[in-house]
Amino acid sequence: MNDNASDHRARAAWLDDEDFGWRARIGVIVPSRGWTPDHEWPRMLPRGVSLFFTRIPLLATTAADLEAMGKHAVAAAELLASAEVDVICYGCTVETMMKGLDYDREVEAQLSRVSGRSAVTMTGAVLKAIEAFAPRKIAVVTPYIDELNRLERKFFADVGIDVCHLTGLGIANTVEIARIAPSEVTTLGRAALSAAGDADLLFLSCGNLRTLEAIPELEAALGKPVISSNQALIWSALRKVGIADKDIGVGSLFQR
Repeated sequence: MNDNASDHRARAAWLDDEDFGWRARIGVIVPSRGWTPDHEWPRMLPRGVSLFFTRIPLLATTAADLEAMGKHAVAAAELLASAEVDVICYGCTVETMMKGLDYDREVEAQLSRVSGRSAVTMTGAVLKAIEAFAPRKIAVVTPYIDELNRLERKFFADVGIDVCHLTGLGIANTVEIARIAPSEVTTLGRAALSAAGDADLLFLSCGNLRTLEAIPELEAALGKPVISSNQALIWSALRKVGIADKDIGVGSLFQR
C-alpha cells in the first residue's frame, strides 16, 4: 500500500461516524480574514469534538472595521445554531475588549439568547483564563495598532489587572498578522517578559496570531504561564460542554 492510501485510511478512521462530534460540536465565529483559528483549533481538540466555522466580514484590524464586523455576529450565531452545535464561540479578542467588560458580557448573552446555545466570547475566555492564575501583573504582546493597544490596556485596568508592559506591532492588515511566524512570537514573548520584569503571566493577544508552537516553548524557558486568545477560547468552550481533559490543548492553562 502506498503512503497516500495509508494516509487516506488513517484519515477515514479519524472521521468515522462514531467519532464525528459524539462528545461535542463547537461553533466558531471568526473574522473573514482570519487564518489562524482554522489552523490551530483542530490541533488542540480531543477526539470526538467537531468544529463548525462561520465567518463575518472584516476588512482591517482597526476600531472602525472591527465595530462594523461585530454587527454580523448575531446572524452568524443563528447560522451556527441551525447546525445544532452545542456551544458558540465568538472568535475575536479586541472587538468586544475595546468596548469594555459590560459590552463583552452583553454580546455573550445576546449570542446565547438568539441561538438558544451556550456562548462564550474570546475576551470573556481570556479574562477567565488569566484569573485562573490570579496574577498581580501581566505582560502583553499584540499585533495591533496603537489605538487598539490603548483600548486593550484600558480594558485590563478597568477589570483590575495591571499591565506592566505591552508590546504592539502596529499591524492593521489582518492577514499579515497570521503571517507572523511562531518563532517571532516566541522572541517577542521573551522580550516582553524581560522588559516587564516582575510580570506573573504573559498574554499573547489576537485570535489570528500564531501561538500554538510558542506557548510551550515560552513556558518552559520562562517558568511562567502563557495565555493566548485561541488557547483560552478553546479551554473555555470545552469546559462549557463539560470536557475538562488535561491531556489536550497546549500550555499550563489546560492543567488548571
